[in-house]
Amino acid sequence: MKLLRKVGILLKNILFNLLNRLKPRSNFGWIFSFVLWLFLILYLVIGSYFGIQIYKYKSTSKVTVMASLAYPYPAAIVNGKVIWANSFFKELGYLHTFSSKTKQTIPDDATLRIQIIDQLAENKIISYQALKYNVHISRQDFNYQYQKIQENAGGLSEMKKVLHELYSMSESNFKQHVYAQILKQKVRTQVMQQVKVVHIFIKDEKRANDVAKQLRDNGNFADLAKQYSQDTNSRDNGGEIGWLERGQLQADGKTLPEFDQAVFAAKIGDIVGPVKTSAGFEIVKVEGFKGVLDQNFDSWLTGLKQQAHIWRFIK
Repeated sequence: MKLLRKVGILLKNILFNLLNRLKPRSNFGWIFSFVLWLFLILYLVIGSYFGIQIYKYKSTSKVTVMASLAYPYPAAIVNGKVIWANSFFKELGYLHTFSSKTKQTIPDDATLRIQIIDQLAENKIISYQALKYNVHISRQDFNYQYQKIQENAGGLSEMKKVLHELYSMSESNFKQHVYAQILKQKVRTQVMQQVKVVHIFIKDEKRANDVAKQLRDNGNFADLAKQYSQDTNSRDNGGEIGWLERGQLQADGKTLPEFDQAVFAAKIGDIVGPVKTSAGFEIVKVEGFKGVLDQNFDSWLTGLKQQAHIWRFIK
């Protein structure tokens, strides 16, 4: 309130000075100048008021949110890139609407503020890494993924209905969320080093050694996988599990570092194993490599967040 009182006194003094200057020269130029200065001062005073509401009093009223459309209030700065308060308020509004409509409990506002800024900061970091590693999303790629989302939602009209009823979100804002997720996944698949493998998982060591010997005696991998593998998800596909980054193959929620160490050190065409892991024994055929960084994506992203220079204004 003291700040507002000082601003009010300053405004009064400026206006009186301008009026005194207008008395001897009341031409159009001076009148235009006076009106322009008046609007500028009002804009700054109103902006200061709502800035105090946002940063000091943590206001989320409709008027405050509307003010964030007219004023460039920063919510945070991530490595020199600004996250605007309006983006923050949108995300907060979506979560509050969802909670209200579904009666589901969400974290308290203090926690939500941290989580929202963290997510928006992550999006900025991912965008920078996409530029760094020349990762792009073509219009065709985006439209294909977006069409799949529409189909899974029961069509465009049904998807729009859900967005409006549960989140009060427009389709254009939803597209921004979809784009961010597609970009994150594309950075993951193009930047992280991955290995393409087929495998046979066997819990018994003696049988695993026997199967490995058959493979090295020119046995057919797919046939032996269908016959012996105890991984029911890949067995019928001849042991095919596709592309994996470090830490992605897990058993009971635990990573298998012995598996990663063996396959990432191998060459294309190598038969690796049996490799003893916490789950059993892995016999693997390496079929290909791609990517740049030989790291686990989640660990890599966590490291980038820890190294990022983030200034939070909305807390």
